[in-house]
Amino acid sequence: MSPLLKTSSLSTQSRTMILLSLIVFSSVLFLLTKDAAAGRYKLTCKGPYQVVQGNLIATPPCENSYIAKVARSYGYKVSAKQVRNNIHKKIEICQHVGHDSRISEYCDQYNDIGSPSIGR
Repeated sequence: MSPLLKTSSLSTQSRTMILLSLIVFSSVLFLLTKDAAAGRYKLTCKGPYQVVQGNLIATPPCENSYIAKVARSYGYKVSAKQVRNNIHKKIEICQHVGHDSRISEYCDQYNDIGSPSIGR
């Protein structure tokens, strides 16, 4: 227990109010921090590029979203999250539709070999 709460000059009711206030404050702080952190990772993509201060920058999350979008145009039922989190799904898509000129440069490392060329 906090030294503040141990003092004998505080009544039980006062200690209870202090504890409740701390719990409410902590809960509100947690929710605000959670919402701020969630908003921090929101990306704006234009094709395979991320829009950053009006400029287009190639980033893996946007490339994965674009790969998923092109795959859906071929009938795949796949989300950007699946492509991003499951390398085997990305390899499968690249081996089947990676010839498409819209994503061929993002799939080159996964075509014809069955796994990414790591460390080459």
